[in-house]
This record gives sequence, C-alpha cells and structure tokens, in this order.
Amino acid sequence: MKILLVQPPHWSPDGHANFDAIEELVRSAEGDVLLLPELAGSSLPRADYLARVRALAEGSGMAVVGGSHYDGAVNRGAVFDAGGGLLLEYDKVHPYGLELRSGVLPGRPSGGFELAGRRLHVLLCADLWYSASLAGHESLDAVLVPAFSVTRWDGPAPARELWQHMSVARAYEFMTYVAVSDWHHETTYLGHPCAGVTGFANPCPETHSGFFTGPPDAAVSAYELDFDRLDAFRHDRAERGFR
Repeated sequence: MKILLVQPPHWSPDGHANFDAIEELVRSAEGDVLLLPELAGSSLPRADYLARVRALAEGSGMAVVGGSHYDGAVNRGAVFDAGGGLLLEYDKVHPYGLELRSGVLPGRPSGGFELAGRRLHVLLCADLWYSASLAGHESLDAVLVPAFSVTRWDGPAPARELWQHMSVARAYEFMTYVAVSDWHHETTYLGHPCAGVTGFANPCPETHSGFFTGPPDAAVSAYELDFDRLDAFRHDRAERGFR
C-alpha cells in the first residue's frame, strides 16, 4: 500500500482555497491513500467539506483522509474511498492550546477503518500524544495523523524532534506504521508558526536511520507500507516475549 503525505506551502482560512491548492498539488500523483493535514477544510460547512473530500477521492482515484474542519465547536474529519464512499468520520478528542482558548470542544474517539484488508486508524494532531488513543486497538496496520503543529518554540527544530520521537515511540509500542501530514513550517495559524512535522515512522526499518523519514522538501511525498515486513516484525516480537 502506497501512502502520499501532503504538506501544502500555505494555509488559508478559506477551506475551498486549501482544497483547490491540494488538488493542484496531487494532480499527477499516484497511490492508494492520500493523507491531508489538519484543518484543510478550515471552517467550511459540513456539507461543503464532505463534498470536497469526496470529490478529491473520486478525482485522484485514492482513498482520502481529509484532514479536518471545524464542524461547529468540534474539530472533525472524514475518510472517503476512491469510489466516493464514506469510510469513517473522526473527531479530535484532545483540543489543544489555541483551540481550548477559543472554545473548541472534545470530540468522540473513532473506531478506524479497513482498506484492502488492513486496519487503519486516524488520530487528529495532538491525539497522537495520548497513548490511550490507541489502547484497545489491536494489530493496527497504520496510524494516520493529520496535523497542524502550531509551536511556541523559537523555530521549528524542537517541535520536529519531539514529533519524530513521539511518532517512533507509538510505531514501536503498537507495532504499526505512523504517517503524519502537516503544513509547511512557514505556515502560520492565527499568527502562530507551524513546525512542519510531516514524516513517516517505521517500527521495523532495514537500518537504524529508517525509524523516521522526514520532513520532506516536497509538498507531496510517498511511502510504501510493507505489511509483510510488519507482520514478520510482529511475529518476531511475540516470539521474543514482547506482547
């Protein structure tokens, strides 16, 4: 399974403008799953947001994890398959920072979705930082994280390191791939800078340098999810007593 991570260069409070830009970025891209960053839909009405994610899935021929939008007071997103069928709606369970101060409410945990016989789970941004978000979800094949990594650090490097460590920790602990799509680090949200933490955590790389790859320079980057290798890794962990 091939996943494409989208890292647009700019965020707009106009969700239609964001989807227009994303459609242009992925026009010639090919893969199985397209992962958008958090708030790609900004504050689009629910019907408009769902229509844009569905159209992107149908137009690209890929399943699309549509980032999110503000549906009233909840940060919420959706996944559509390549044929335009709704696979999942998911909420942000742990609003963070600016969201809390602006009245965004916690949403409900989702159950994930299946694609090509594999179990995929979506965590919105800060939800990745809570291991309880994945507890009880056994044998997940990939965790997909739409992010908008607003940071208070002076520069993107510290937040990137923290996200890399957290992504690898989750990948290794839960024996799953972790993919994060974020906005470019020069993006701002309500005057606050983004860290640009797009990347891919692999719990079973061929070399030690492969535990985390990113952030990419390109606005769209591709990663192969080698499920045979992941299954072998899980079997080896079980044989060694890591259960």
